Amino acid sequence: MLSAAKDQGFPETVFIHRASVEVAEEFFAARAPQARAIADTDGSLFAAFDLRNGTWLQLLGPAVWWRGLIAMLKGNFVGKASGSVTQMPGAFLVQGRKVLWHYRARHSGDHPKLAAVLQALNTLATQGS
Repeated sequence: MLSAAKDQGFPETVFIHRASVEVAEEFFAARAPQARAIADTDGSLFAAFDLRNGTWLQLLGPAVWWRGLIAMLKGNFVGKASGSVTQMPGAFLVQGRKVLWHYRARHSGDHPKLAAVLQALNTLATQGS
């Protein structure tokens, strides 16, 4: 999502995280300096979007190890843990107070396919026309 957020034409992206402001500033400065982010250290926004803490299988199961291996082959490595390490991720398209599309991860290494996000955007744009 970081790389997609840099693309022209991709909707304004706001990252919500459980880390401290200082940790997030360092992270985003190195990877996406233009990114907008909100520190949700107590998890209230995650809860509002019905994102829960993961089970042991969701956090350490075979699918997570597989995604970790793929990430390492791409040159991405696990960093120092911060925030809530059991928080499950998600992605949402929000307009005003309405959630137009959502994706709740099945495990901690799961993330939406960019093509699915773009398809949802195109569908929503078509419906709005």
